[in-house]
Amino acid sequence: MRTLSLALGSLLFLAASAQADPLHEAVDAYALYQNDVSNLLGVDIESGRTVDAALARILRHNAAEVARGWIAYSALTAAQSPQFAAGVQSQIRDLGRDGVLAALDDDIGYARRQNSTEAIALVLEAASADAARAGRAGDRYESFAREESHVQLVASVLEVDIGAARLSPQMLERLHIGPLAGAPMRNPADFGGRGFWDALAGRNDRTETARPGPERGVYAPVTNHILTLAALAVADASDDDRVAALLNEPITRQCLEMQRLELRQCLSVSVDAGERAYCLGHHGLSGPGECFSAIGHASSLSR
Repeated sequence: MRTLSLALGSLLFLAASAQADPLHEAVDAYALYQNDVSNLLGVDIESGRTVDAALARILRHNAAEVARGWIAYSALTAAQSPQFAAGVQSQIRDLGRDGVLAALDDDIGYARRQNSTEAIALVLEAASADAARAGRAGDRYESFAREESHVQLVASVLEVDIGAARLSPQMLERLHIGPLAGAPMRNPADFGGRGFWDALAGRNDRTETARPGPERGVYAPVTNHILTLAALAVADASDDDRVAALLNEPITRQCLEMQRLELRQCLSVSVDAGERAYCLGHHGLSGPGECFSAIGHASSLSR
């Protein structure tokens, strides 16, 4: 009976997940991507076959969906800020929920003016941590490219069975959270914390990461998209039609699509496992990581 109850509970949870709002659906796509990055941080790089398996993991992710997912993840990270949530809730009390939603529609900078300093800091730190993870994975494959002495004069066919990309019910439970459900500033393993993706994958990685400096002004439009989505989450409007449009943030999408194009171009002229590993490390991992961290300047290292 207990087994049946657990099975039914899992099915109900998965059914609820299937009806998730656009913000959480986008987060799921980003989580699948980060889960593959976690795999590449831990797997042994032994041969051209393991390089091709790693490439298959990265190439199965659509750049536009990863971009939407990163924006969604950043928005829900910002929504964990008590100061920001309090600022939005104060405006709802003063203007009413419809008034705040109208203000968010009219002015993409409106959410930034709602006690957003702490929320922006959370977003910058999460972006820096995500870039550092991708960079560490990229360094592993670039090191293999430099050190690999045996040249295999064959093209990369990527005929490697890596299985389907899946998130467990336990992972989905940690991903499908609302505002103020986590405390990433106190606990790095919480949603939005610099150790969240490692914790989600069961990794115990305490490698140093760069703490972000100030927000880069040229990327303020990206942050404004993130903060507006965070405010919609605080206002319990995550399922609103306007969310889909805000998730399609062009700067991040174009950056990731350019890295994907350069990855494919690099692979098209590669002749051995070492060159394929370089393409993966440089354009498949480190490059996309820089797309995430571009909103802030890196400064000091932290654990």
